[in-house]
Amino acid sequence: MNSLDQRRKQAAAEIELMSRQVEEMDGKIRAYLADRQNKPHPRHLDLIEKIQGYRVDPSISTKYLLTMLDGLQWKVHYSKRAWEQLWENAEMQRQKDKLNTAVPFTDAGSLETNEDMVHSSAQYSVDTLWEIQKEKIRTHGSTQVTETKLEFKRRMVSEYKKLSQDKKPNQEIIMIFDADSKHCKLDLK
Repeated sequence: MNSLDQRRKQAAAEIELMSRQVEEMDGKIRAYLADRQNKPHPRHLDLIEKIQGYRVDPSISTKYLLTMLDGLQWKVHYSKRAWEQLWENAEMQRQKDKLNTAVPFTDAGSLETNEDMVHSSAQYSVDTLWEIQKEKIRTHGSTQVTETKLEFKRRMVSEYKKLSQDKKPNQEIIMIFDADSKHCKLDLK
């Protein structure tokens, strides 16, 4: 009888431990999404799988243990949905940040001082724009890129110089995708 009580207490302790892990996971996920370079991956899917697969041994099962487990599994179900939303929001923010940092053309003097964009300080941004163009081409159903990376960079510099001369103080230079030509182009907004 003592052994049965001990096993029930151990099962209750395991369920309580998993419940605390679910509560702590929210902070781990938020920390990871905020700083992916320095924070470890939270491995939340492993925890979800562990909890959803957990079963109370029928030989020690009580209504109390089953209710605890049921409550924990519902808790992880709703937490999983919230974590998926957190992850999705973070991914959308990363894409938005990537696009915002990708267009360096709002800084009027950054490209005009250097003819050769390959060695300019905007190298990373133009590389990012190149990747964005390739992705846009793929999403529009094509796999063929019609210009080289160097041609793309030269075209961006040329378009930027022309637009920067025509630009009014309240306008920005933005990048758009032209589906007909399957090229990203610069324009005034």
